[in-house]
Amino acid sequence: MTDATKYNPLVAWRTLVSNVFQLTREDVDNPATYRLTVKAIDTNDVGYGQKDIGYYLTDYIGTPYRIIAVATNTIDVEDNFRSKHCPTVGRDGIVHKSAYKGRSLYLPAESFRHLHPLAASNNNKYAVSILWANDPNPSKIDFASTDTPALTLYQDLYAEDYGEMPKIQLWEVDGSGNMIERTEKPYYTMVDGLITMISFGTLPEVISGYIIISR
Repeated sequence: MTDATKYNPLVAWRTLVSNVFQLTREDVDNPATYRLTVKAIDTNDVGYGQKDIGYYLTDYIGTPYRIIAVATNTIDVEDNFRSKHCPTVGRDGIVHKSAYKGRSLYLPAESFRHLHPLAASNNNKYAVSILWANDPNPSKIDFASTDTPALTLYQDLYAEDYGEMPKIQLWEVDGSGNMIERTEKPYYTMVDGLITMISFGTLPEVISGYIIISR
C-alpha cells in the first residue's frame, strides 16, 4: 500500500502575525523581504512552534512567504511569489513546512478555519503553481541522422520547466523502429552557472532517435 502521509505537512501551526517591517524592497532580481514576530497559539497544532529556513508562512489572506531566517521570536520571510504586499498584520497566519520534500504547499482545510474565508482559494493558486513547476512529466525531443544530438538554447527553451538539474536520457531508434537507450552520458555546457546546452559529444555513428528530459 502506498503511504500517502508524505503529502501531509509535518509542521503547520497558527500564529498571530505582528511587528511586521520591511527589510528590503523588491527589485528585478530579488523579492521584497520582511521581518515579523511569531508565537504558536495552539499546542495541539502539528509541529507546534517549529520553524526553520525553507518553511513557509501563509498569511491571513492565504499568501505564502518563504522563511529565509529565524530567531527566537521572529522570522524573516521573502515574497517569492511577488504578491507585492507584506504579510497581513494583526491577523492569524500559519507557519508550515512544505510537504513532500518541498514540492507541495498543501495545507489541510482545518488550517484555514482561522484565516480569511477566501484564504484557501487564494492559497490554492500558489499551490497549483508549485504543482505545475514540479510536474515530473518528461518531454521527448526528436532528432534525425546526426552523430551530435543535443539540446541547444537550454535557458530559452527548457530551463523554466526543468531547472538546472534535469534528468536526461538518449534513445536511438533503428530502421525497424526498435528503441535502445544509449550509454553516452550528457555533457552540460555552462555559462555563469547556468546550462546553455546539453550534448553527448560525437557519437561513433550517425543515429536517429530522441532525447528525454524530465525533472
